[in-house]
Amino acid sequence: MVDLRTRIVRNLGNIQAWGLNAKVLVATELFWGIPMSWIFFYQAIFMRNLGMDEVFIGFSMTLPLILQMFLPILGGYLADKFGRKRVFLLFDSGWIGAMVAWILAREPWHIVIAMLLQGITATAWGVWETLLVEDTLPPYRAGIYSFVQLTYILGGLLTPIAGALISLYGVEQGCRYIFLIALVTITAAFSIRLAYLEESKIGRALSSSKKDPSVGPKGYMETFRTMVKHKRLLLLFILTIIGSIVYPLINTYRPLYLSDLRALALDESIISVIPVASSIPSLIALSLIIPRLRQEHMKKALLISYICGVLGVTILIMAPKGALILAVLSSLLDSARGIAVFSILRTLLVNTIDEVDSFLRAKIMSLVTMCSALVSWPAPAIGGYLYSISPTYPFMLVVSLLTLSTCLILKI
Repeated sequence: MVDLRTRIVRNLGNIQAWGLNAKVLVATELFWGIPMSWIFFYQAIFMRNLGMDEVFIGFSMTLPLILQMFLPILGGYLADKFGRKRVFLLFDSGWIGAMVAWILAREPWHIVIAMLLQGITATAWGVWETLLVEDTLPPYRAGIYSFVQLTYILGGLLTPIAGALISLYGVEQGCRYIFLIALVTITAAFSIRLAYLEESKIGRALSSSKKDPSVGPKGYMETFRTMVKHKRLLLLFILTIIGSIVYPLINTYRPLYLSDLRALALDESIISVIPVASSIPSLIALSLIIPRLRQEHMKKALLISYICGVLGVTILIMAPKGALILAVLSSLLDSARGIAVFSILRTLLVNTIDEVDSFLRAKIMSLVTMCSALVSWPAPAIGGYLYSISPTYPFMLVVSLLTLSTCLILKI
């Protein structure tokens, strides 16, 4: 018990070594991440309750990915030219408009507007991650990603609150209350970020240099060629892109699969316990293991996590109707993959960028977002068509992608 307490205190002590922006962004992510975990879980169910079929749901989920194909490039360019903080705050405010649209949504075109507003925020994604890690030394970045993901795990742990709202007020009105909670907390987070974020050292250096050759479209071509020449960076880049294909397939269709009469046929309010169950081991790993994980052990941890993900999704496919325990076991195993993709894989990626050229970080992170969207934008729509044929088909595709990723990890 004493050793456990000591390890937690030691990990918390590492926060003192973070840059100011990392502290602000991680702290305010609590305001954003907790309700957004509920929204991403119930979004598809809300649309289905409004009378929209799986094909439209898949189409609507595709819209933000289309915008992600070119807006991150704009974000990286603007961040290098005008500064990270200014560009991040400008486009991050799109979440406020998106939540208002979700609260008012009743028709398909309302959903389209909400999804487009969510897509506009993609301009700030690469900039957010750049601000998150710049001004913090590489040994402490795994802790930053761990604490960010802890926010989403906490959101999953508190999902029964969302489930209670659904149970008390029904799917439609309950979801609207969830969207309202998100609007309030996101606005609070935006206000704090506006007051306390500061421009990073690299951001100041780039935005003050009028003759910097890396700023502009030509800089992106040179950046891409640099990535291709660096095998480790290229493999991590590809793994991140594959992870972006898996993410919308799992997040969109697992809630539907759990409650679908053709699949597990579980009650919509009961399935809220599944994120709670997977949150417990995730909290332990992110609090005690990931922040202390050394660079030389990250590849092995990544490999084990992906194998767990393959097993988890396979169990979900094979589970019989009404098998709540197997659904929980599936989520427990797949949570290891979720931890790996965001915490371990992202840490390896940003640290490898430092080995290549830290001044290229904003552009590389923007390229990661853009290429992820370019490859994955059809995934929700394809998943919708596959799901309409058989609810298991999207998850069979996920197993194939995770198996491919496992093979690539062996080559890092």
